[in-house]
Amino acid sequence: MQRTSLVTLGLLTALVATVGCGDDKGTSATDATTSTSGDTEEPTAGTTPTTTDGATAGTTTTDDTEGTTAPTTTGGACEDGMQMPGAGAEGSACTLNADCESESCIKWTDSQTDAVCGVRAECGATRFIGTLTDFATGEPIAGADLRVVGALAAIQGIESAVDIVKVTSGADGHIDATSETPVNTGIGVIGVVGGGDYYLTATGLAQPYEGSTLYPPLNGIHDIWGVPAAKLTEWTGYLMADADQAVVDALPLGENGGVVGLVRQGGVPVAGAVVVPEMDSSTAAIRYLNEDGMGFNSDGTSSNGVFILLNPAIAEKFTAQLDGNPIGLVGTAGSAKMAVFALIFNGT
Repeated sequence: MQRTSLVTLGLLTALVATVGCGDDKGTSATDATTSTSGDTEEPTAGTTPTTTDGATAGTTTTDDTEGTTAPTTTGGACEDGMQMPGAGAEGSACTLNADCESESCIKWTDSQTDAVCGVRAECGATRFIGTLTDFATGEPIAGADLRVVGALAAIQGIESAVDIVKVTSGADGHIDATSETPVNTGIGVIGVVGGGDYYLTATGLAQPYEGSTLYPPLNGIHDIWGVPAAKLTEWTGYLMADADQAVVDALPLGENGGVVGLVRQGGVPVAGAVVVPEMDSSTAAIRYLNEDGMGFNSDGTSSNGVFILLNPAIAEKFTAQLDGNPIGLVGTAGSAKMAVFALIFNGT
């Protein structure tokens, strides 16, 4: 079971008023409205999904469901006793879902340090909790709609993808919603924020159990991003001056896709980090936002930790390094026209 320090398919790599059965005890409700529907789409012949070692594309692989298998049960999905033997009981301190017998570590942000184990969502459903966050300011986004959709459906067209859940964030940016039925879709699921000041932004939230299309009872990624449309326009203007014509040809950001990323340790942006493609033959272009925020360089992150990734290959993997040393994270890039994907490297 993976315990490296999680990128966000941040699908792009790979959040939630409670709907249906399975409200965790001891959590505060958000004043959100929710509707749900099932998502059962399967891969379309001839398509290649974008994913992070089974995680949602665009996310770093710190989703703690990777490499796990579904708990053994003796009856139907709604029976009691679907627990992870030997893990923490309800109320125990936790860092990952895998720390809990219920596979439900209640975290509203990925950097939260006082999380505790909650109860398992009932009936085989998946609960999504997290905080909608402005990528430019780091502040919570209140009153914004979040759609959770299958990654495969999103690749084929985010706007037309069927909602697994849809929820509006509360005043603190929190979302909390539970699927009405078990989630059953390949690759992973993503959270999509858009409208108002925000360009359509996708963040990877969860992935299925290994060798299955069924999902754990709680998502593993909890920072859900919205990138302001004005910021994308500003960054596109800076990148248009790039000496590499391949970068210019990939613009504008959003309209031609692209990945907006962040390297953090303990929730704090990291200076001097470098994002490295795993493939020697990679044609991806990586640019880092300057210290003053008014241009980009090709050397490494400044104190804001922000990078832009253009022209990745389908499901291309990237790592983050600091002082030439890997920080234990692998992210998978995803991209689609008329959307941006958040790829967050969260080191410890």
